[in-house]
Amino acid sequence: MKNKVLLIGWDAADWKVIHELMDAGKMPTVQRMVDEGTMGNLRTLNPPLSPMLWTSIATGKRPFKHGIYGFTEPNVNNDGVQPMTNLSRSCKAIWNILNQQDQKSLVVAKSPG
Repeated sequence: MKNKVLLIGWDAADWKVIHELMDAGKMPTVQRMVDEGTMGNLRTLNPPLSPMLWTSIATGKRPFKHGIYGFTEPNVNNDGVQPMTNLSRSCKAIWNILNQQDQKSLVVAKSPG
């Protein structure tokens, strides 16, 4: 059996709050994952903007290498802004690298709202 890795990223999660909820029995699935796996805190980059941080996690590179600094970027005409997309990224994410090596990956994202 091949080794498998499950990385769960939870934007703005706070272990202090999560531990209180787990201790109260309100997060049994998270408790089981922590008990059977591992957990930890990540150091952040500043400013702590989600697109920049998640792209750094996905690429293993800092913003000056991957090119994502925030939520928007100038549009092609330089007369306004548009949302950042994966096409704005200047390097490969882990799922791109794995795919090139004929390895499988699955990325699931849930946006708030």
